[in-house]
Amino acid sequence: MASAAPDIASPARLSRSDQRQQTRNRILDAVLEIVVEEGMRAVRHRAVADRAGVSLGSTTYHFASIEELIISAFDYWRSRRQLVDNPFYREMVEILSPFAGAPVPPDARADVAVRILALSVGYLVDQLSNQREDRIIELAFYHESMLYPSLRILVLEGWASQQAFLANVHRQMGSPCPEDDATLSSMLFRQWEQTTVMSDSDQLDVVGIQRSLRRHMNLCFGLDIPCLLYTS
Repeated sequence: MASAAPDIASPARLSRSDQRQQTRNRILDAVLEIVVEEGMRAVRHRAVADRAGVSLGSTTYHFASIEELIISAFDYWRSRRQLVDNPFYREMVEILSPFAGAPVPPDARADVAVRILALSVGYLVDQLSNQREDRIIELAFYHESMLYPSLRILVLEGWASQQAFLANVHRQMGSPCPEDDATLSSMLFRQWEQTTVMSDSDQLDVVGIQRSLRRHMNLCFGLDIPCLLYTS
């Protein structure tokens, strides 16, 4: 996993607070690298210190327990991928912005649905092809949240934000049950993410992704969205 670009500023030019934050970030980046390469069970203070290039004492100073280290790493990872910075959500907002939060008129719904399908397929393909490490990190923390209540709260908060956003999309597209349809959308995306990350195949089933998302949206939107041009 590629590490974040190091801060080129000389330590002498950094305040003590900035130096602490820089060290903290190096430690958290090291945790994420270990999760991707070796799994969550390999996250130990000494292993993280070695990977980050800091002393063991520095690691335990910033994070007294493994639980604190893991929860902080998830929050750090999540903060770099805020909902508002996600290209899928930004582009979805752009697609629906002409309607100012109101339901999409019936005569425009088919065209909007085609754009939503294309966006959804393209985003999921990109996530599974080019952001695979993030998907590994996400699934690892979701699994770990069963052990740590504080981590589980953060995970559930993230899910709630996603659900609220997707429910609004379904509401604008005329769904009579937007919350239920949003749940199904989340489950479908998560199923593709999990099965693809766990698969030994290097070939992404783009046609299958399009087919399942198209069927889901047709059922939710009450439309017959034409097939896209994805062939591989």
